[in-house]
Amino acid sequence: MIFAMKMKKIPLQMIFAFHLQIKSLQSFNAHRSIVSTHYPAHSHHDRIKCASTRRQLSRTPVSQPTSMSMATRSGPHADRRRRIGVIGGGASGMFAATAAADAVQRYASQQPANCKSMACEVVVFEGTSKTMSKVRISGGGRCNVMHDKTKPLPQILSSYPRGNKELRGMYTKRFTPDDAYEWFTSRGVRLKTESDGRMFPITDNSQTIIDTISRSAIRAGVEIRMKGKVESVAWRETSDDNDEGQYVVTVLSKSPNAPSKVESEEQFDALILATGSFPIGHEIARSLGHKIVKTVPSLFTLSAKDLVTDGGTFHGLAGVSVPKARLTLVVNDEMTSTLSLDKSSIAKPTEIEANDKQPAAKQKQRKRKKKAQKIVQEGPLLITHHGVSGPAALRLSAFAAREFHAVGYKCEVKIHFCPTWEEEHKVSNGSSTNEGILMDALWEMTRLIPKRRVATGCPLFTKSAHNEESGEPPKTLPVIPKRLWSALAQHSQIPAATTWGDASKGMIRSLANNISAFPLVVTSKGIFKEEFVTAGGVSLKEVHMSEMESKVKPGLFMCGEVLDVDGVTGGFNFMGCWSTGFVAGEGAARFCCER
Repeated sequence: MIFAMKMKKIPLQMIFAFHLQIKSLQSFNAHRSIVSTHYPAHSHHDRIKCASTRRQLSRTPVSQPTSMSMATRSGPHADRRRRIGVIGGGASGMFAATAAADAVQRYASQQPANCKSMACEVVVFEGTSKTMSKVRISGGGRCNVMHDKTKPLPQILSSYPRGNKELRGMYTKRFTPDDAYEWFTSRGVRLKTESDGRMFPITDNSQTIIDTISRSAIRAGVEIRMKGKVESVAWRETSDDNDEGQYVVTVLSKSPNAPSKVESEEQFDALILATGSFPIGHEIARSLGHKIVKTVPSLFTLSAKDLVTDGGTFHGLAGVSVPKARLTLVVNDEMTSTLSLDKSSIAKPTEIEANDKQPAAKQKQRKRKKKAQKIVQEGPLLITHHGVSGPAALRLSAFAAREFHAVGYKCEVKIHFCPTWEEEHKVSNGSSTNEGILMDALWEMTRLIPKRRVATGCPLFTKSAHNEESGEPPKTLPVIPKRLWSALAQHSQIPAATTWGDASKGMIRSLANNISAFPLVVTSKGIFKEEFVTAGGVSLKEVHMSEMESKVKPGLFMCGEVLDVDGVTGGFNFMGCWSTGFVAGEGAARFCCER
């Protein structure tokens, strides 16, 4: 009787709240058992996903309603349909949208049948009439999907001039090259690896990759809005702590009932920015509070107008290639001063006055020139109608993108046409330096073949690499192609009729110098048609790389080239698109489903 009387004093609201907490705890425990039942850790890949899912669930405090028990919540957002917007229908955008939709379905499958709160739609805005246009033209229309996944991770990361440190964790824990390979092959895409490490679909057709990603997106329920040009994005707060809100996306699209384009607004709980190098993406990120690292072109060929015109050393040599060359750019004061201005590292007036008051000895010590910095890249080199191209030139353009931009793409690059031969002979001769090795070898020819003309052909030979595809054994080939050798001999002021026996030491020294340090005067940058890549973008310091989520705005995710991440040619940029896109997509889905 006494207990019953005390119970009457307990407010009904407290009893109802206690009942809801019990239901929430039961729902949470039920879902942990569902995860362990439906996702058994059979393989290493599955174990990672299973552990990740358990960690995601365990991060949500039990005392708060989880996403799985949202049906018991009250308020204006309890049963509202969640929305994820993806701006950009390129490689990273479509991949991110697919990953987000797949993750939403995975979350939905883990909730009780009577819970309807997991509804979440994924919408892609593409400003043109086609998605993944860059994929279509990459690799000469074959699509260089990724790079050889069997190579050591440090070697893969070394091909990213910007972002290599930040990508390390992602390539080892979140979405690895093995994961990317499995993603495509599990969907019926058979991939092949070529001798230089590039991986292509066996169809040699980029449409294979486009169709695979498009089908996966549609199957997952992604809605794609073609010709939907995003004009701006605004953050609208729904709470006082700035952690709750929605993204208001202003879209300019053509309406069937209107003669001109119509502007409309749509709201999204999470937003994935995948605009590539287009300025609109950086404008949106900046408007939302992000810092943008200045963008400059990367992956371009080197034009050398004076060398390819009539009378130039490379005139008539278009198509001639060298198996391995070394290109060196010496960073001069003009480059460093311009780079300093880009970083806004300008001395304040007080600092200048303080320097003027310092003793003259210290000022003189400060003015001492630092050791010249060199940017060096190696690889195959191709002479073109405009200058030079090939992996060596493209790698140098990527790693020295800002240095080239600082001088207006007018500078001098040194070319070593046979660095491998020189290294091999340095080892065989027991020498610790390259100085004189090439000169001594060429001077020896005055004794071995005195009657042969110098311009006839290169007297130095090396063995070609073994061709595993054709099974052909290594061949003994001249270090430098005949036509290029003759041009270098002429550039060294050696008459065409001069024999090795008649050549002076000065002539041989000049030839050796032009072989090991040929001065390529760059007059402008060319265009590498297969890839359009920029250095710069959203600063990685403001992004949680484990989720690809903004540190500035909640629910904002970024992937692909909109970030300050870029790689050299060979499938590295697409690998970055797949990895950052997948992580951004899953992060956006988790953000919406676990709020």
